[in-house]
Amino acid sequence: MRGTSNAVLLACLLIVASGKSYADSYGDFSFAGSLGDRLNHHDLKAIEKAAQPLLDDGSLPIGATGEWSNPQSGDHGTIKLLRRFEYEYQGSKLPCRELRYHIEVTGDADPYNYQLNRCKVADGSWKTL
Repeated sequence: MRGTSNAVLLACLLIVASGKSYADSYGDFSFAGSLGDRLNHHDLKAIEKAAQPLLDDGSLPIGATGEWSNPQSGDHGTIKLLRRFEYEYQGSKLPCRELRYHIEVTGDADPYNYQLNRCKVADGSWKTL
């Protein structure tokens, strides 16, 4: 299964992705490389929409999941809230969430699995840690 090596690759790509892409509309949330080339604007929009309650709603229990799908592409998946924590950055404590992304892309035999930490910054957006 590709999950472990892809998780490391995705984390790096999220940080260093450059140039204008579909993901620019979604702030810090982006996929690049082979997965980024496979996901379209509607996939990314659905993924971020499913993740938003897990990021913003502090009343959701750990283990809560969000599902997403794009009927046009056939791509789909789930996002699971693994934990809440704080990260100290320049004297401020940022609220953070650890999420597991499970992404099934049409035409790929194996799903993509990523575990990412996202933290809320001063402007209210969520950035990948």
